[in-house]
Amino acid sequence: MRHKRTLAVVAAAASIGVGVAVTAVARNASAAEPFALVTLRTADGAAIGYATFRNDPGQPATTVAVYIDVREETTTVRSFHGFHVHANDNPDNGVGCIADSSQPAATWFTSADGHLREGTETHGAHKGDMPPIFLNQNGKAIATFTIDRFTPAELTNRAVILHAGADNFGNVPVGTGADQYSANSPAALTATQNTGNAGARYACGVVVPL
Repeated sequence: MRHKRTLAVVAAAASIGVGVAVTAVARNASAAEPFALVTLRTADGAAIGYATFRNDPGQPATTVAVYIDVREETTTVRSFHGFHVHANDNPDNGVGCIADSSQPAATWFTSADGHLREGTETHGAHKGDMPPIFLNQNGKAIATFTIDRFTPAELTNRAVILHAGADNFGNVPVGTGADQYSANSPAALTATQNTGNAGARYACGVVVPL
């Protein structure tokens, strides 16, 4: 199992030109630890990064260690980007990561459906909400964090989306007070409640267990 994991992470890393040293992420996970991998691809099919999810042996069983490596060489603007697990559970919208790069960005990866969630909670409390990714001026980002909202097993066949814009986590106090905001349209409020108003879906990948 560990050999399989190492090969999978090497393949994901090689597809975006990352050094073999990152395979330590896989080698350090024993065969008994649940482990999952996702490769992120843009609408034209180019692999720009990957993420791994595994139970951290030094943490409670509910804690998942996440490692992300993105190398988007065409990016020239340093910025934050929303990063979420999407449900990928409605075949009426398609299955997996479907996009046509010749079509408007708003149509990309709608097949991944909305954020993974347990009920009617709004963005910021979704099961699939994760910290944003910061792409440096050279389009590269490496991030690690732990999260206890899901397990690697729960992510199987879910989709991970890297958004084109930043994530406000629903932290927009709407109201009439001096320190509050008035939504300029119902659509703006809906976008915040659904996705953190993070914009179009830029890259997508389906999670596979290892």
